[in-house]
Amino acid sequence: MKFLMVVYFLLDGQWVEGEASKGWGAFAYATEDACLTGKARAEVIQANLKLTNPRAVDKRFECIAEQTGPND
Repeated sequence: MKFLMVVYFLLDGQWVEGEASKGWGAFAYATEDACLTGKARAEVIQANLKLTNPRAVDKRFECIAEQTGPND
């Protein structure tokens, strides 16, 4: 089973999923552990960004199991 790390942006008080067409689409990982490692790295990067630029857009990251069809 693959896992997807999804990026959400806080815009006007609502969390909005990143758009693939703008370079913010979900990123696939082979395992949940790999996804969680990527998520932790992204959270550290975001925290450091907020220290240097407090007005940066808030982001959150989630790892979700990739949805597969009945024939997969």
